[in-house]
Amino acid sequence: MIQIFAIIFCTLEFIRLCTGQDANIVLDQGTIVGLKIFPETSRTAVYTYLGIPYAKPPVGNLRFTPPQPHPGWNRTLMTRSFKPLCPQLDNNIYEEVENGFNNFNNKITNEDCLFLNIWTPETAFRYGNFPVVVMITGEDMSFDWLINRPAGLDLASEGVIVVTVQYRTNVFGWLTLENEDAPGNLGLLDQNLALNWVKSNIHKFGGDASKVTLLGHGSGATYATLHLMSSRARTLFDQVILMSGSVFNKFYDFTRENGPSPSEKAIQILACDAPEKSYILKCLQEKSVSDITRAFDNIYKNGNFTSLFGPIIDQDFMPRSKVYIRDDPRKLLQTGNFDEIPIMLGLNSNEGAFIHEQWVDFAKQGFRSLKRHIDRVILPHTQYHYGLTGMGQKQITEAINWKYFDQIPKAPAHLLNALQKLVSETKYEVPFYETIEILSKTKLLTLTNEVKPENSTIFPITSPELAGPTREKTNFFVYLFQQSNTMDMRGKVNHFGGASHSSDLPYLLGPSLYQQIGRKKMTSIEEKLCRKMKSLFADFIKTGNPTPGRLYDAWHPFTFSHKYIKILSSKPESLFNKFGAPTSGQQDSEEMNFHEIEALLHPSTDDVQIVTSDVTASRNPYVLGTEREVDQTARQSKSSPNFVETMRDSEYYYYLKKVYAFWSNFLPKLALMLEQDRDYRRDIDAEQERLLENTSPKYKHAFFSMLTLVCLLLAILCVCVYILKKNDAGFNNSIL
Repeated sequence: MIQIFAIIFCTLEFIRLCTGQDANIVLDQGTIVGLKIFPETSRTAVYTYLGIPYAKPPVGNLRFTPPQPHPGWNRTLMTRSFKPLCPQLDNNIYEEVENGFNNFNNKITNEDCLFLNIWTPETAFRYGNFPVVVMITGEDMSFDWLINRPAGLDLASEGVIVVTVQYRTNVFGWLTLENEDAPGNLGLLDQNLALNWVKSNIHKFGGDASKVTLLGHGSGATYATLHLMSSRARTLFDQVILMSGSVFNKFYDFTRENGPSPSEKAIQILACDAPEKSYILKCLQEKSVSDITRAFDNIYKNGNFTSLFGPIIDQDFMPRSKVYIRDDPRKLLQTGNFDEIPIMLGLNSNEGAFIHEQWVDFAKQGFRSLKRHIDRVILPHTQYHYGLTGMGQKQITEAINWKYFDQIPKAPAHLLNALQKLVSETKYEVPFYETIEILSKTKLLTLTNEVKPENSTIFPITSPELAGPTREKTNFFVYLFQQSNTMDMRGKVNHFGGASHSSDLPYLLGPSLYQQIGRKKMTSIEEKLCRKMKSLFADFIKTGNPTPGRLYDAWHPFTFSHKYIKILSSKPESLFNKFGAPTSGQQDSEEMNFHEIEALLHPSTDDVQIVTSDVTASRNPYVLGTEREVDQTARQSKSSPNFVETMRDSEYYYYLKKVYAFWSNFLPKLALMLEQDRDYRRDIDAEQERLLENTSPKYKHAFFSMLTLVCLLLAILCVCVYILKKNDAGFNNSIL
C-alpha cells in the first residue's frame, strides 16, 4: 500500500513539474507567486515574476546610502506586475509615447524601487541549470524606460532566463559626499546587490549561477564595463554584452576634476551646504522628491551635452574592501585589468537619429533658430568635453561647421540631419572605435610593462605605450545593427536612415515588446531579423559564441589582426561587402524620408517642397540596390566555395577610423598648432620688447646727440645769416 501511494505521489509530482501549473517559488526571503504566459511566437510557456524586492526601500534615513539586503516577507508575495521605477524627470528627451499620446498613469515613480523582474522558461524548472542573462538599461545615467519596459518574455523562449534590474539613477543614484555614509556610486551598488541576489537564488528558477551574462544597453553598457573592472563583481558574471554604450564617452567625467561636481551643485541648489557632512546628509534626506528632481533639472538642462551625474572614483575616501572604482575606468581598460571572459559589443548604424523634441521645436521655427541653438549650446559643450578649448576655439568651430553644416542646403530638415550625424559621431562612434581598439589590444598589455593602473595616464589608442607582443583573442565579438526606418523605445520611427538609438531593443526582446510600443505587429522581414538577433544573442549567452559550430555564416571574432564587424540586418551581410558599409555619415534623399521629416516640422502644410542637395548622385550606403541585386548577390554568396575563406576587415571599421581621426587626431593637432602659433607670436613680441628695452638708451643718446648737432647747426646758420645781413646793410650805406 505504501508503495502504491509512493508511486501515485511521484506520478502527480512528475505531472506537476511537466505541466508547470504551479508558479510558486519558495525563497529564503519568502514565497512568491508569478504568472504563467504563453508567448505568441513560442510553444513553450514562460513564467514571469515581476517586482521581486532585493533591497530595503531606500527612503528616509536610507536615502543616499548604500543598499541593504531585503529582510523578506511573511505572507505570499504576488509578483505579477511591474513596480514603479526610481524617481526621474518628466518631459525628458527619453519620454515615451503610448498609442499616440503620453500615458501619465504609467509614469508613476517611487523611491521604493529596488526590484528584480525574472522571466524563466517552463523547461528550466524541468531540467534546471539554464543560462542566465541580467539586463541593465538606462540613458544618460539619469533615466530608464518608464512605459515600454524592456521585458524578457520572448528572449526567454530561446532557452535562457532573463532578469532585469531596477536601480537608483540621476541624483538618487550618484550624489556623493565622498564618505562612507554617502559614498556615491549607489546605482552600481544596487546593481551589485542584485547580481549577488541572482547568484544566490537563481537556481530556484531553474538557472545556473555559474553561467550568468551581464547585458548593458545605453548607460547600462557603461555600468557593465565598470562591473567588469571592479574586484567586487568579478565572480558575479561570466560574460558581458555591451550595446550602444562605452566608458570612453567623452560626456562622462569619472574624475570630477573640472570645476564643481554635479553633487556640489545639487547641494547648493537645495540649500544644504554646511561644513559638517552629517548635517548635509540629514538635510538632503529631509528634502522632498520633487525638490530633488527640480534641482537635478536645473543641472541637467534638458540634456544639452552638459556634465552628467554618474559614477566616480572612490579610491580616496572608501576603505579598500569597499572601493568599487579604484581608478579612471579608461585607464583600467587600457591596462587589461579584468578577467578574460567572452565579450560582445555592438552599435546601431545611426545612433544620433534619436532626435530630441527640443531640436524639432527649434527646427519648426526655422533654419536660423536651430543653427543658433547648435552654435550657442551644442558645439561649445561638445568642444569642452573633447578638450578643444583655448585660443584656437574659433578656428576649431569653423572646422566643425565646415565638416557638418556649411555644405548642406539651408533647410531645417537637412540641418537636423547634419546635427544627428554630429551626435552619432561624437557621442557613440568615436567611443565605440576606442573601445574595440582597446579591447582587441587588451591582452597585448601586462602589468609587468610598468603601466600601473593607479598612476597611469590615458593614452591615445595609437600611442606607442599601448604597443607590445600580440596575442589573438577568440572571444571578442563586434556587431553593427542596421535596419532603416526602425522604431525606437519611445515609439517614434526614424526617417533619417539607418538604425537609431534604442531601436535594437524591440528586435532583441520582440515581437511582444515591439507590439507593445508600436501597437502593430512586425512585418515578415522584421520578424526574420528579430528571430536572427534572438538566436545569435541566445547562443552567445549559452556558449560564449554567437554562432557555435557554424562555418558558412560564422560570426568571426574581432581581433587585432582581423577587424571583423558583423552586420545585423534583414539583408544578407554579403551585400554590404559589395555595396559598402552603412554609416551615419553618408545619407541622402534616397534613404531619408524628407516628406515625413517635413511633415514633422510643418504638420499643417499639405504640399511640402523638398529641398535636396546637389551631391545626392553619390551612392547611399543604406540603399543596397534593387531586390533583384539583393537576391542575386545572396545566391552568389551561398554558392561561392570561397565565401567561408574570404574574411577581411570590415569597411565600417575604416569609416570609424576616419571619424576618430577627425575628432581625436586632426582637431587636437589643430588646437595644438594654434596654441604653438600663439606661443610663437607671444615669444616674438616678448623678444622685440626685450630688444627695444635693451637698445632704447642707445637710441635716446643718439637722438639727443643728433638734436644737439641740429640745434648747433641752426645756430651757426642763424649767425651766418645775421652777419651777411649786417654786411649787406653796411655796404649799402657806404654807397649812399
